[in-house]
Amino acid sequence: MTLSTLYAFLGHDLLGNTLAAALITGIGYTAKKIRAKVRNRNGQTHNTRQ
Repeated sequence: MTLSTLYAFLGHDLLGNTLAAALITGIGYTAKKIRAKVRNRNGQTHNTRQ
């Protein structure tokens, strides 16, 4: 394996790992925001059954 091949492999591998980490972080952040909105909306409903 030449140095340029190793550099290309590591470059693509690190780029892929970075993109995957960013994607997972973004999905987690979006899910957290959605859960917070649903929780807030459900907390504001009035209980009419008493």
